[in-house]
Amino acid sequence: MSRESFRRSLRAKRPVSLKARHSKKREREILHVAKSPVVTMAPTTPIYDAIQIMAKEGFRRVPIVNPGTGTLEGIVTATDIVNYLGGGKKFEIIQKRFAGNIFKAINEPIKLIMVKKVVSIKTSAKISEAIELMTQQNLGGLPVVDDKNRIKAIITERDIANMFADLLSGTTVSQLMSKRIVTAVSKTTIFEAARTMMTRGFRRLLIVSEGRVIGIVTTMDIIRFFGFGKVFKYLKSGTINQVLNTPILEIATKDVVTIEPNEDIGQAAKIMQEKKIGALAVVKNGKLVGIITERDFFKIIE
Repeated sequence: MSRESFRRSLRAKRPVSLKARHSKKREREILHVAKSPVVTMAPTTPIYDAIQIMAKEGFRRVPIVNPGTGTLEGIVTATDIVNYLGGGKKFEIIQKRFAGNIFKAINEPIKLIMVKKVVSIKTSAKISEAIELMTQQNLGGLPVVDDKNRIKAIITERDIANMFADLLSGTTVSQLMSKRIVTAVSKTTIFEAARTMMTRGFRRLLIVSEGRVIGIVTTMDIIRFFGFGKVFKYLKSGTINQVLNTPILEIATKDVVTIEPNEDIGQAAKIMQEKKIGALAVVKNGKLVGIITERDFFKIIE
C-alpha cells in the first residue's frame, strides 16, 4: 500500500475534520493559528548572530526580510545552520571559500546560506492548505505573507498539532508511528549525527544502547551547543574539528519522553503539547519500536 493510500484509509476510519474545529470565520483563518509578530533578520545579519538568536529564543526558523520594504527575501532554519556547520553540502562553502576557517565562515552574512526560494502561504489561506503544503514540501513551518509578500505571521507543525490535540483519538500510536528508525549510539560524534540528519532528512535522532533509548538529539540541540558556552573559543581559533568530534550524548536530552504503541494518538498529542516537544519515542517492554512526530498527525486530518 502506498503512503497516500495508507493516509486515505486512516482518514476513512476516523478522520479529524477541520470543519468541526472552526467556529471562527473561514476567511483569513490561518491568522487565528499562526504566530505573530514574527522575529526576522536582515540579509546582512552575521551567521553567528543568527545562531545566537535562534539558540537563545528557541527559534527553529527565522524569515529573512528586506529592512526597507519588509518583503520576504529568504528563510533560515536550524537545518540550514547544521548543514553549514558540518552536516551537509553547505559545509563545502566553509572548506572551499574559507579554507576550513570556521570563524571567518560564521561572520559571513546570513544571505550566504539562507533559502532564497521560500515556500510561503497567503494570509487568506485555509489551514488545510497549510497542512497540504507542509506535507508536500516536507516543511515544519511556513511564513504567512500578504499580497505584497510582506511577512505577517508564521505557522508551524506544532501550531497545527496543538490545535487538534483535543480532537485526535480513535487511532493507535502504532498505526501512525514510523517503524524504520535511524538511530545513533553514545559514541556518535556531533559531526556524524549532523551528517546523518542532513543526508536522511531528519531533524532529530534517538540515541540507543542495546535497544533502549538513552537520549534524543535535535537540530536545535546542535544550534544551542554552537550558540553558547566554550564552543565559541574553539570557533574563534578558526578550527572546528575538536567541536565536531564531541560525542552527541553530551548535548542530548537524556530524559526521553516515551509512549507505548497501543496508546491512543490523542494521548500522544496531549503529551507533546504539555511537554512542548515534537516527537515521542515509542517503546514496548522497554525496547524502541518506533517514533511518532507532530507531522504524523497530519495523516488523519482532512
